[in-house]
Amino acid sequence: MPCPHCCSARTTERSDRTAHGYRRFRCRGCGRGFNERTGSVLNRLQLPIDVVFLIVLWRLRMKLSLRDLAEILLLRGLVFSHEAIRDWEARLASLLTDALRQRRRGKAGRSWYVDET
Repeated sequence: MPCPHCCSARTTERSDRTAHGYRRFRCRGCGRGFNERTGSVLNRLQLPIDVVFLIVLWRLRMKLSLRDLAEILLLRGLVFSHEAIRDWEARLASLLTDALRQRRRGKAGRSWYVDET
């Protein structure tokens, strides 16, 4: 994996992993350490990625308020503020919509019919 800081290919994988189980690397060129998510939109998330994407999807799909989502997940044992959800939505909504559009592309036929309702 190339170094996200100096773009050097001289990296070595470390034997330990992060708290969420991601691989860690060290660059021999600049001496800096990094993991698989360094330099991406998902860097520095405290929760697992699937939980964060699920929260953002609920926010976009079901139009739940930020405080309602925080309260729903507090009942399940996940503690964070409504401002965290706002930040996740700002960072991840475009990724979700692009992925859903790619998945949907080519699925609809050339013609389709609408009921009078």
